[in-house]
Amino acid sequence: MENTLDIIRVFPKRNKWTPTDEMAFIGDPPLFRPNDPNTPVHISITFTWDMQEGKRLLSAWKTYYNDVRVGGPAFGNKGNEFIPGLYLKEGVTITSRGCPKKCKWCYIPEREGKIRTLEIKDGWIVQDNNLLACPDQHIKNVFEMLKRQKKPVSFNGGLDTIYLKEWHRKELDTIKIKELWFACDTPLEIKPLVKASKILEGIKPYKRRCYVMIGWGGETLLEAEKRLEKVYELGFYPFCQLYQNNSKIRYDVNWRKLARKWSRPAAYNCKHVAT
Repeated sequence: MENTLDIIRVFPKRNKWTPTDEMAFIGDPPLFRPNDPNTPVHISITFTWDMQEGKRLLSAWKTYYNDVRVGGPAFGNKGNEFIPGLYLKEGVTITSRGCPKKCKWCYIPEREGKIRTLEIKDGWIVQDNNLLACPDQHIKNVFEMLKRQKKPVSFNGGLDTIYLKEWHRKELDTIKIKELWFACDTPLEIKPLVKASKILEGIKPYKRRCYVMIGWGGETLLEAEKRLEKVYELGFYPFCQLYQNNSKIRYDVNWRKLARKWSRPAAYNCKHVAT
C-alpha cells in the first residue's frame, strides 16, 4: 500500500479538502522540497478546466524528479481503493465509487462506472458519490465505523433522497451528526426532497444541507430562485452551485449574485436559527 509520506502530491490550488502534510504541495516546485530525485510525484487534477495547468505542472516538476505523473478525476481516473490522506485531507473517507444513476450533467457514471463498494477505512467526513445506493449491509457497516469516530460526522459526498429510507434515519440517530448533505439539482428532485424532509424531521435545519445546481438545461433566473426558496422552505440550508461544463461557463452578474446569496446561510437565513 502507498504511504503518503513516500509520495509528493501536487495540487493546482488549495481547497478545504487538500492534504496538509509535509509531502503535499500547491503549484510549482518550491525551494524547500525532498532532495531525492527518485521520489515519485503525483499531480492530482479534479476539474477539467485545470487540465492545462496540470500538464504545465508535469513539466515543471519533471525538472527535479524522475517519476512524475498527472492524473485525477479530470483525466478520467476511475478511482481504485481509497487510501486515507493521499489525495484528500485527514478525516475524509470514501467507501464506494461510481453511481447507478445517469444524470446528464454528471461525469461520475462515465468515469467510475456503476456503484462498487470499497474496503471501509475510518473517517468522519464521508465523501462517497452515492452511499445510499450501496447494498444495505455495506451501509450498515459504514455506520458501525462511524460510531467509532470521536468527531461529528459529515456526509459531504451527499445522501441521495431517491434512496433515503426510514431505516437510514434510525442509523443516523446512532451517530453524532455535523452535516447531512443532499442535492436538488432539477425541479424533478423537489418531490423526493419533500419525502426526505419528513424522514429527517427533528434534525436541525442547519445540519440538513442541500447542494442546488442552477443554470442547467435552459433554466431561467426566476426558476432557479424559486427552487432555491422551495429547498429552504423544506427545512434545508441550500448551497448554490452554478452549472459548469468542461470549459467553465462565465455567468453574468445576476446569476453570480443569486449563487453568492444562496451559498451563504448568513445571507438568506431568517427563519431557522442554529440552536
